[in-house]
Amino acid sequence: MLVLKKNIYENFGTDSLTPSSNPHLDPYNFIFKTLVADRDLFLGLGEVGSVEAEERFKIFFPNASRFGTISIVNIISKRLLESLVIPDKWYQLNAYHFCYLYDSLYGFTEEYSYEGQEQRRVMFPELQGESIDLNDFMDNYFLDTSFLIDPERFNKMDSREKNELGLTDPCLFGVINRLVPAEEEIGLKEIENPYK
Repeated sequence: MLVLKKNIYENFGTDSLTPSSNPHLDPYNFIFKTLVADRDLFLGLGEVGSVEAEERFKIFFPNASRFGTISIVNIISKRLLESLVIPDKWYQLNAYHFCYLYDSLYGFTEEYSYEGQEQRRVMFPELQGESIDLNDFMDNYFLDTSFLIDPERFNKMDSREKNELGLTDPCLFGVINRLVPAEEEIGLKEIENPYK
């Protein structure tokens, strides 16, 4: 089970304190369908030549492709999907995971928005063809999007400034500076249920 800003495993739409422009979008289902669609995407990348696969990969994952190869991002994708559906275990995401998930959700939302009303209803019946406001989703479920900060700006900040802004994820430096993640950074950290 993935730990996000809000619990995606509770009944969605019950949090009246946080207004949303996506009141009918089930966050768990949205993430699940996105990660499942990526399984097909990575299979497709494996069926084309390496040069073409690399070009497509950079289009599909413009931010994650800066720090990871197809293989690394594929592993992150698999681990997120596996962790999403494991009951009774909670997993904390780091900046590498959030960066990949951001690209993935963005691409899936873009694909959804280009579909006709009928196909949209097939993809997410609960939305009845309504648009998805990805910015609203990010505000409600992502802790932040600091992984998108420009490297030059980030590297000019001192540690005090980073702490004041909440830029404390130990993987953030690596994501922003396009460093390949270590094995332990690719994996998800198991933690206690933070929603108790």
